[in-house]
Amino acid sequence: CLLMLVRRHIGIVALVGNGLATGAVTLIATVLVDSIFWRRLLWPEGMVLYANTVQNMSADYGASPYHWYFTSALPRALLFALPLSLLSIYLVPRARQLVVVPLAFVAIYSLLPHKELRFVLYAVPPL
Repeated sequence: CLLMLVRRHIGIVALVGNGLATGAVTLIATVLVDSIFWRRLLWPEGMVLYANTVQNMSADYGASPYHWYFTSALPRALLFALPLSLLSIYLVPRARQLVVVPLAFVAIYSLLPHKELRFVLYAVPPL
């Protein structure tokens, strides 16, 4: 979706509208299913999000410096592809958007203290 926005295939209003509609349907579905199984009104993903971001409970499992994804996780996951990805930002203009968006995703996740490669593994294939 971000790439479509950057390439101007979709406007910000349409993107936000689609995101809100999709999020509402998904939220209703997950609360309904989980509440049936747990036999009480429940939104597990919301509870985990609150515990890990607001209460910072994920730091109990270890914290890493903000640069860990860029200096440790991505270099090990991508090996020689990482320098090529970074080089493509400068040499291949049409590849720039395909590289910058996943790197922005990883940068946002770098703000959280608890880091694991599995959290940003979705960014590896485009890189």
